Amino acid sequence: MKRIGKAAVLAVAAVLARGACAQSAVQVYGVLDVWAGRSETSAGGPATTMVGNGGMQTSFWGLGGSEDLGGMKAIYAIEGYLQVDTGAAGRTPTDAMFARNAFVGLQGAAGEIRLGRILNPLFVATAQANPFGGSIRLAPLLAQIWSVPMGRAVAGDTSWDNVVAYTTPSMGGVKTTVMAGLGETRAGTSTNNLNATLTYGAGPVAATVSVQRVRVGPGLAQIGRSEQKTYFAGGSYDLGGMKLYASWDKADASAPDLAARTWQAGAALPAGRGNVLASWARTTTRSPGLPAGRRATGAAGYDWLLSRRTDLYAVAQTDRLAGADRARTYAFGVRHRF
Repeated sequence: MKRIGKAAVLAVAAVLARGACAQSAVQVYGVLDVWAGRSETSAGGPATTMVGNGGMQTSFWGLGGSEDLGGMKAIYAIEGYLQVDTGAAGRTPTDAMFARNAFVGLQGAAGEIRLGRILNPLFVATAQANPFGGSIRLAPLLAQIWSVPMGRAVAGDTSWDNVVAYTTPSMGGVKTTVMAGLGETRAGTSTNNLNATLTYGAGPVAATVSVQRVRVGPGLAQIGRSEQKTYFAGGSYDLGGMKLYASWDKADASAPDLAARTWQAGAALPAGRGNVLASWARTTTRSPGLPAGRRATGAAGYDWLLSRRTDLYAVAQTDRLAGADRARTYAFGVRHRF
């Protein structure tokens, strides 16, 4: 019954969107990404031959737009994940229908304010600081920081609930976003999430610094008592052909105490109608009374651009957790943006 209800809502939304597009600035957009190959993580059990969702980017669809209010705009978006390999909604069965973004806001000369469920700026920063973009499965940096099978160094979801976010106008290529996810619990429990992110982009340089404190979300052992503070710095430099990437992440959690440090370096080199991609990341974890844990993950691949909206990719990934066997993943996929 739940699946039928979701399917009905999606069908109605699509019909309404087609009608609205003829009258206003509403847009239907998204990404469909699916891959086939061999999937394996170190210390994660036997390799699996599979068709998987979201090789280079997690598949999603959305409706968004704006209204001119004279001197400012009202903006909005609702975006939900989907699994192209099975047709199921969400990244997992527990995902809300619009788990990626669901917000309304105002945009003007003084900046932009949004309220609702919003994509975490730290996740956006990690996606921009490596050559594989937002690939949680194939990008070594994102796999180590965000994916559960590789130990996820950072707690909290890639989007936050109950958010108030403000972004400044761009000044000399610099923008700042301040975001608070309100815990909506009784006074004194202090379960809110906070993030501040500064981005710079001008000429060949792109850089981001992001700081966050998480008290609610996946990866926290005791909601309301556990806390993690994360500090991230990363960016890229375009040499006029090859593009170089680098990042550093520090994540310190309490209850239980766990510290993680992640380094990453990568490059993208134009070749033919696409780009050769390569990246390597290493995470070291420490907890009182336990030996340090280390994971090294590398990936190399080719992204063939068939058009502005469609690309084919082939990626080989190697992953090793200290004390465990090396794991290898091979992925061949297609991504289409609409």
